[in-house]
Amino acid sequence: MNSLWKFPPVRGKERSLTALFILHSLHREPKSGYDLLKEIEEKTGGKWTPSKGTLYPILKELEEEHLIQVLETGKRSKNIFGLTPDGEKTLLKIREHRKESREKMLVFKNLLMEIFGQDKATLNGLLFEIRLLIDDLPAEQNDHAVRILETCIEDLRRIETDARDTR
Repeated sequence: MNSLWKFPPVRGKERSLTALFILHSLHREPKSGYDLLKEIEEKTGGKWTPSKGTLYPILKELEEEHLIQVLETGKRSKNIFGLTPDGEKTLLKIREHRKESREKMLVFKNLLMEIFGQDKATLNGLLFEIRLLIDDLPAEQNDHAVRILETCIEDLRRIETDARDTR
């Protein structure tokens, strides 16, 4: 685990979280660099947007590695990027390393909890872990997981109601 922000395929070059998101986003549909910036801003609730000086060199590198390509050049030389077959394969390989990536995110989460010392760190950690476990559930277990989570929500609502009633 060399870097928390790098995600390796089975063989080949590690990818930054931003590069990984670009591949993921272009997998869904072609976009311009500006569209990618806006999407990241939206997905992070406006909390973070990479600078053009960060994004465009990554796009250039991915293009030089034949993972993305310019599909068309629009008005004002606006390039629309799409994923190449090699880009699709690379994204798939990285996604196959889900467990390692998840472990990296847990380490990062633990560091943040340590630094900021949240009073609900244990609860937030458990919620994060639940999210990760849900990702690994086989589809045939989804209904069972839904029932467990619905029971959990009911119990938490009872706690909330009891706390409100005692105030």
